[in-house]
Amino acid sequence: MQTHMHLNKNQQTAAQYKDAHILVLAGAGTGKTLTIMAHAAHLIQHGVDPGRILLLTFTRRAARDMTDRLHLSIGNAARDVIAGTFHHFCLLSMRRMSKQFGIQDFTIIDREDQTDLMKLVRADFLKKRVIFPKASELIKVYSYARNTNIGPLKYLKKHTDHDEDTMKKICEVFKEYDKRKEANRYLDYDDILHRFAKKLHDEAIVGDKLRSLYDHILVDEMQDTNPLQWLILDGLKDPAKLFCVGDDAQSIYAFRGADFRNVHSFKRRIPGAVVLRLEDNYRSSQEILDLSNWLLKESPLNYKKKLKAKRRSGEKPVLIDFETEFDEAKWIAQDLIKRHETGASWGDHMILTRTAWNSRTVEAILVEKNIPYAFIGGVGLLQAAHVKDLLCLIRASISHYDELAWIRYLTLWPKIGDITASRAIASMKTAPNIAEAITVMKKQFKTGQKIAEGSQLIQKYINEPAKALKAGARFLDPILSKRYNKWMSRKKDFNLLEQLAERYRSLLQFIETYTMDPISTTEATRPEGKDCVALITIHSAKGTESSVCYIIRAEPGMYPYIRSLGEEDEEEEERRILYVAMTSNRHPIRENSFPWRCGWHIFFKYAS
Repeated sequence: MQTHMHLNKNQQTAAQYKDAHILVLAGAGTGKTLTIMAHAAHLIQHGVDPGRILLLTFTRRAARDMTDRLHLSIGNAARDVIAGTFHHFCLLSMRRMSKQFGIQDFTIIDREDQTDLMKLVRADFLKKRVIFPKASELIKVYSYARNTNIGPLKYLKKHTDHDEDTMKKICEVFKEYDKRKEANRYLDYDDILHRFAKKLHDEAIVGDKLRSLYDHILVDEMQDTNPLQWLILDGLKDPAKLFCVGDDAQSIYAFRGADFRNVHSFKRRIPGAVVLRLEDNYRSSQEILDLSNWLLKESPLNYKKKLKAKRRSGEKPVLIDFETEFDEAKWIAQDLIKRHETGASWGDHMILTRTAWNSRTVEAILVEKNIPYAFIGGVGLLQAAHVKDLLCLIRASISHYDELAWIRYLTLWPKIGDITASRAIASMKTAPNIAEAITVMKKQFKTGQKIAEGSQLIQKYINEPAKALKAGARFLDPILSKRYNKWMSRKKDFNLLEQLAERYRSLLQFIETYTMDPISTTEATRPEGKDCVALITIHSAKGTESSVCYIIRAEPGMYPYIRSLGEEDEEEEERRILYVAMTSNRHPIRENSFPWRCGWHIFFKYAS
């Protein structure tokens, strides 16, 4: 069994290293995915059971891509490697030990469901004319505190200016929110990691069982892990060896709880750990890397990183001073048109923006000049209202405890409001099973028999997800077609759901997979088959590349972002955000270009 991976000397050293916990500091464009795949292949070729290798990634797509590449390299043995996101792995493990984790009949809810549930809880604590955080803000605080493994009160004291009474009330809301989740048999996105980590560390029998399953744990994008994920890795290691690949200079998700110290302090946290480096860049020219290296060198932190280009030389990045953002947008449009007229495709170009809001001027000019573009972002497929309507029918048919799903499904029907629906659901929850709960529901409404037909139809195909979705879509069509404009266009989304569902054996498995890792209608790539400029936020662009990159509004207030001023850790993350943008430039066929807006030198003077 031979691999087909061509590695440079440093990549090969990392891939073949053994008998130690390893951190591979892989700079931008240095082949981190190739290296982690080569390490997995090396282990299997030297006798490690692929079923005892755990590969943790940050998206379902990344896990699929890696296993596909591993399969091309070593064949069918790759299929036995356990690969997935942290959330997927933790939930899969808990489902297999459902009694020990106490989640036998629990439903996974997404962020929108979390917010809806928080609204219900918040309403019970709210008094008239009292200023109190919105449900969406409460969920952000709750989630951040969970993922950073700190108490909500400690977080509120450090990061907000609420008075003591308000903070106390927020903590009471959180306690009631937890009780409401338990009563409805819900696990939210953050509970998955939290419950897994707690059992792993607190219950010896569970911890020993989980640790006995793996010999090697491979982690992609280590710099994006949060303190809770570090606890999971710390609890699973020994005897299993960690092989973590990441770049502390690309840690830009602190707002989600990511902690770059999981990389930066790796060796201090694990005595005897080995740190290896990949610094040969296969993406950009040396001129761009010189600038990127200088950016890190100016930091008070010691990144110990100096990227070296393996491709030919190119043009130096260009700093262009504009009076206004309108002048900047017009210049970019003119440059795009000039490049396109001389043979470049629109798709060779990427416009990077610090925030979506600050791209509005550029977007307006692109429209005015008839330049085709795609804004990368948008509403996720599973967050679209009509899709949520179908999925609430699916979820309601699985569990009569799922209050949010039943409220949404029942209120689709004429003359049924939230209050009436809530009363019916309260009665349904007293039933011992879903069948009897539906019998109870029928008696509550004149249209009860028709409402029940939808749920009974889904239950008929409980282990055939694609058929269930098709049947549910047909059943709801008369209702939803009256509810939404452009219905014929919207209902095409149901065909996509059916195709995705064909890969799964049960409705529960399908729902959980896409709740934890939602599909986006516009992922961080341009629409298939469309030649267009990518207008994209830097956070969305992480890991992507383009021949020509325009980084707009490189000025004070953007880098560092105005909200980060005065916070040392946040200002330093702003440096890393700019570093990610700068290293997104792929060595092009024609030439390199980095148009910047004014104020760039002021950023470095201030931040360093």
